[in-house]
Amino acid sequence: MLKADKQIFYLIGFFTLIRLLSAPFFGLGVDEAHYVLYAKYLDWSYVDHPPLVGWTHAPFFYIFGANEFLARLPAILIFALTSYCAYLFVLRVTKSVQISLLATLALNSSFILNVLGLMLLPDSLLLLFVFLLIFVTEKILREKKPLDFIWLGILLGLMGLAKYTSILLVPPLILFFLMKKRFDIVFSPYMILAACIALIFITPVIYWNMTHDFISFRYQGGHVFGTFASSLKNFAESLGAQFGAYSPFLFIVAFYGFFKTLRSTDDYLRLAVLFGATIICFFFATSLYERTLPHWPSIFYLLFIPIGTYTLYLSREKWKKYYLYFSIGFSLALMLIAYAAIPFPEGVTRIAGIFYKIPDYKSPFRDIYGFPQIIGQADEIIKRDASAAPKAIAVSNWTVGSRTLYYNLPYKNEVFVIDNRQDQFDVWQKKSPIGYDILFLNSHFNNIDVEKDVRCERSDVAGKTDILLNGAKVDTVEFVWCHNYRGVKP
Repeated sequence: MLKADKQIFYLIGFFTLIRLLSAPFFGLGVDEAHYVLYAKYLDWSYVDHPPLVGWTHAPFFYIFGANEFLARLPAILIFALTSYCAYLFVLRVTKSVQISLLATLALNSSFILNVLGLMLLPDSLLLLFVFLLIFVTEKILREKKPLDFIWLGILLGLMGLAKYTSILLVPPLILFFLMKKRFDIVFSPYMILAACIALIFITPVIYWNMTHDFISFRYQGGHVFGTFASSLKNFAESLGAQFGAYSPFLFIVAFYGFFKTLRSTDDYLRLAVLFGATIICFFFATSLYERTLPHWPSIFYLLFIPIGTYTLYLSREKWKKYYLYFSIGFSLALMLIAYAAIPFPEGVTRIAGIFYKIPDYKSPFRDIYGFPQIIGQADEIIKRDASAAPKAIAVSNWTVGSRTLYYNLPYKNEVFVIDNRQDQFDVWQKKSPIGYDILFLNSHFNNIDVEKDVRCERSDVAGKTDILLNGAKVDTVEFVWCHNYRGVKP
């Protein structure tokens, strides 16, 4: 066992080191910047999600400050723990160190799971909690100790603080005990204690929503179910996105593992099947209404890429084992290339240009490139303006707003998101933009016609910049003043 421990620590250490080395060298993405801002604007909860992701960022933000490395450090550490839990999970099922190491390697070869291991999203926290929930549940089944029920309540509470969809794991948890005919557990006073502890943990979310007109609950309801216009196209696009995002070959490994273990009597595998089936069925159903982002059903792939690895490895058909090795090797190679390439977009686009010229505004680096330059130029324009009116930066889209607000932190300019969408910025923006001289950042992808759509005393163009990578335009930003902003025209 000592040898096994060393091996898994070497494996996890290798992937952790790669993430640590690549973390500082590229800009924050849309969600990343948004959740770091949760730490700056600490609150009991938020419109988009419960508060735990922001609370996790907060110690790093307030003790060490804000930069790309610190923004990613929590996710890297959490995924290292998640990988170790995956190893323990497979080890308890198979009693094989070799299979457990291979399963952990497969998990760390999946593309989108590496994203969650590098960029802190609510899902990054939930992945760790799912394994812990399985371990605690199995222990309650065997021993039924009061302390384990307390841990169950704490875990359920933390999951509720991480993401609203964690509620989906409660019905299969109860169903598991019912299937085992352990009514003594389901109706135990200790189970009521666990529920009370979980409820106490999520009281900040309930309190915040009560004081904010339940905006978060209403937002999530509309976000998940969209327009209620069922569409097979949405379903196909959602499934296709998962097929590519988790690695096409590991996608197949995951579903193979799921179907091979549907009838398993092993308690760990049965819990995985119940949790995984609930998650994937829920998001398959909701994808008929609105396209599902690939990371939303990540719990399913977290559980069944390792399980699929285990079932394929033990297959008597040699081609299945060869397929497994190829799937892991192919995915791992692409993932390592991506880690090496993403911090160096200039080199990547230069090499890509030998075979294919990337057209203007089609760069894969659009979301993580150029924002420091844009915000730095905006600050220079504001400082050059001699008027006595209060000044601010404005954008017309929340995704741009998050990165604008984050990269504006050193400059301390006021930032407004001016749109018709009810979102987190409506809570954060305590001041009204009325009366400000506002500098609009009009990008190629998100812009507002200031002269036509906004009431100003006068407007004028203050500058324009192209964000370039080896001669190709990643984005173009026009800086437009709206002096004495009076609101958006109806």
